[in-house]
Amino acid sequence: MEQIFETEHLIIRKFRLKDAKRLYENHSEEEVRKWIPNESYADIEEAAGAIHFYADCVDHGHLPYVLAVESKLTGELIGDTGINEVEGKTNEVEIGYVICEKFSGKGHATELLNAMTEYIVSRFAINVLYGRVMRGNEASIRVLEKNGYTFVEEEFGAEDDPYGNGMLIYKKEFMS
Repeated sequence: MEQIFETEHLIIRKFRLKDAKRLYENHSEEEVRKWIPNESYADIEEAAGAIHFYADCVDHGHLPYVLAVESKLTGELIGDTGINEVEGKTNEVEIGYVICEKFSGKGHATELLNAMTEYIVSRFAINVLYGRVMRGNEASIRVLEKNGYTFVEEEFGAEDDPYGNGMLIYKKEFMS
């Protein structure tokens, strides 16, 4: 299964090709498309291609480092999480997470972000993590704040802000 780590309710692991259909479905959900519209897949084949890419990155320990999130209770792929580089800044990454609608509102995103933050800091010797969230995504803002991320600035004109409402940037720092 290539489990990377686990939490009380979640297994965080490397993606498998058989996850393609569920990854496509998760990212096709209305709430996911609303808050991260640039993260959807055209079809299952495109999701499968992304899985190959993500698995290769994980195998070689480089970014973007994207992992599957599975429910311990049901064994279903319920989301994903990952980090990507912040252009021009070493030892700083942007962290992201998705939990599908069926499992949202149950604390899974908070649990996931807490564990993923700890894992990334230790695995990659990262000093600063950023969480970028579209203005209005109150649930994701609460998840960041519960995990000790603090608001630092608002960004306008970002390519991943199709509505032009602004992206709220949160930050969590660790001493090296």
